[in-house]
Amino acid sequence: MRAAEIREQFAAIVAEHGIRRLAFCGAHKGEEVPYLLAAGVQQVTLVEPIPHLAAKLRLRFPTVEVVQAACSDRTGMATLHIPAKTNMATLVGPTHGPGSTIEVPTRRLDDICPDADCAVIDVQGAEFEVLAAAPWETLRLVMVETCTIDDPTLSPRYDLMVTYMRGRGFTEVASFPRDYDWVQWWAYGRRTTTGAEVRDVVFAKAAP
Repeated sequence: MRAAEIREQFAAIVAEHGIRRLAFCGAHKGEEVPYLLAAGVQQVTLVEPIPHLAAKLRLRFPTVEVVQAACSDRTGMATLHIPAKTNMATLVGPTHGPGSTIEVPTRRLDDICPDADCAVIDVQGAEFEVLAAAPWETLRLVMVETCTIDDPTLSPRYDLMVTYMRGRGFTEVASFPRDYDWVQWWAYGRRTTTGAEVRDVVFAKAAP
């Protein structure tokens, strides 16, 4: 599935659920922002730890809040590992292949956006830490990156995330798969032949 198709389909789900306040953890270049604004989201908060990407987001989207930090379960400082080929940075540990490190501030999502009704979490392996400090009282929709095999610096396993979100009262409403082996080549120049998938999964709060 093309990236533009994923953005269009997710924006349609956002509109269907009447989302008004959305937090995007791991915003990268913010390609999703125009789709989200067109879907009726009134408040978009972009959280991006890499300083030059955060600066570009502020220039590109002057009406959108940009927070230069890494989402985590605590406030402080942490080492961010940045691969040489792409911006798929992670707090979890060294990425596949060459890269660099920088120190970045960390913040809790429930502090950054305490009234968010939707969160997008794409933080290369630290998804559970972000969710541990999410504003669960207001969240109604969550999209989180997962993987069908173990890869701690990419994303958590799909089955574990489904179980976790079910325990939070959320059910899967959509899934956007990508080829894991292609992602490895694109992101790190690493050739693999696993047949696995990277899945962006959308969860909605179950009706009471």
